Amino acid sequence: MRKTTKEDERRLIVTTKCNYDKPLSDITNLSGLNISVTTATRRLKEVNLISRYKRRKPFLKLKHKKAQLEWAQNYKDWTVEDWKKVIFSDKCLMRVGVDLHRQCVIRPTGAALEECYLLPTFKSGRVTIMIWACFSGERNGPILVLKQGGISSDEYEEILYEGLLSMVEDILKAPQDFDTITVADENTFLFMHDNAPYHKTAAIMELLRENNIPVMIWPAQSPDLNPIENLWHDLKYHFYLKFRALYSSPSSSQDAFEKYRALIQECWAEQNQELIQSLIQFMPKCCQAVIDAKGSHIKY
Repeated sequence: MRKTTKEDERRLIVTTKCNYDKPLSDITNLSGLNISVTTATRRLKEVNLISRYKRRKPFLKLKHKKAQLEWAQNYKDWTVEDWKKVIFSDKCLMRVGVDLHRQCVIRPTGAALEECYLLPTFKSGRVTIMIWACFSGERNGPILVLKQGGISSDEYEEILYEGLLSMVEDILKAPQDFDTITVADENTFLFMHDNAPYHKTAAIMELLRENNIPVMIWPAQSPDLNPIENLWHDLKYHFYLKFRALYSSPSSSQDAFEKYRALIQECWAEQNQELIQSLIQFMPKCCQAVIDAKGSHIKY
């Protein structure tokens, strides 16, 4: 026999929607209904109200939404071929020996502490590595493993010389027995980096101008629009698998750092090209999704 009436269920739904960020036990009490949390869960599930973890997203002010919407409208008519010319770049912090995937296992009752069902952690503490890379729909650029600590304008200048400019040189390199010289402009490629303060210094902007590097205007607080975020996720997972196969625990020694550098570069060279192509092919849909969301967060 059903323990709730239609009126009870309407009251529960209204109470839930007004108190969506409270525990279900509190919502059940606030509703004034004499039902268990289990019953409340079942009734809410029937109308597709299910408890979920909050997603972590950058806080968007009105100006951020406006900037994202303008960006999407500027590029909404771009084709996949247009997006292939964009050199996307970013930096990323990697944690050595940490698998960021949530892992589920199917195990017998009472076997939770058997080694095969555990996700190991390491006593040696947190070992992190900062990396920077760039890529386009046509090719992967270099990946740089950086020294520990923050990045200044001078260090970013070195990153651009070693990373971006070497990729640009490769893009502009004329085939053998070819007499025409390729000149950098927005029809050749377009460089994307975010709005980190050291990206906007006079020295960096002068470097980009001197080398005829056209730069995409990028909206602030928009990491999810950069397809390299998906490559970071894939790279971290494959680095973790290789690390687990070769080492027992992380180390902060210089010798270990050099080994991790080589391993990261190996993983980057093996990056899934099908994933890269799918990310570029998605960019027109990304723009439309931002327009549909009026500059707010999109689900991708």
